[in-house]
Amino acid sequence: MKKYFNINLEFDHYKLEQIVEQTAKQKKGYCCFVDLTSLVYSYNHYDFRETLNNAFVNSCDGSYIAMSASKIHNENLKQYIGPEFFEKFIFKPGNHIILGSTPEVYEKIIERVELEGGDKSSMSYLGLPFKAVDEFDYKSISETINAIEPNYIWVSLGAPKQEYFMSKLLPFINKGVMLGVGAAFNYFSGEIKDIPNWTKKLHVVWVYRLLTEPKKQIKRLKTILLTFPTMIKEEKKKVKNNINIS
Repeated sequence: MKKYFNINLEFDHYKLEQIVEQTAKQKKGYCCFVDLTSLVYSYNHYDFRETLNNAFVNSCDGSYIAMSASKIHNENLKQYIGPEFFEKFIFKPGNHIILGSTPEVYEKIIERVELEGGDKSSMSYLGLPFKAVDEFDYKSISETINAIEPNYIWVSLGAPKQEYFMSKLLPFINKGVMLGVGAAFNYFSGEIKDIPNWTKKLHVVWVYRLLTEPKKQIKRLKTILLTFPTMIKEEKKKVKNNINIS
């Protein structure tokens, strides 16, 4: 992986899928889907930046990250968002376990998996209590996970909580890849309507989210507008001087 905005990101979709699939068969680790909110948070929080960079692979989950990085690095880079990855990989052979969300959402997930020809018998669910990231009993959680021997451990706690959670759980699990996919469960299950394609093509998904979740998104947007321009400026300087900022 190469660093963009000081975070390791794999933009090659095929390579990302290969890395995840190969790791799921024999090893363990965690993969983060880094959106613009997470990227900006990493700029202001060194420990979170380290958490992201300790992942075995990361995907870009933000069109503006991909667009900005493409211009600065003179590369053709495309985002690969968590919901799209989940929709493809939930049908992969192997044991899957869903962490977080609700039993109702999980039931809708396995209903759709079965409807579309997947194997629902390979899926399990573990609900998580609402706690701060340092309050979870990671040993107890890992015992349930290890008994299932999963290949894919899907985590939906929201950023940055899910990334911290995966990094803290990693030492306790025996195998499997943890994938922090944010709201992917809700999109896949139909709890949240899919984002219209036209907003993706025009790169205005943030407008759609602002209109549908104004209170939540206004705060995020303010932080992004105050920080991301500085990150772009520093990334351009890094490329100009051919240095690697860590």
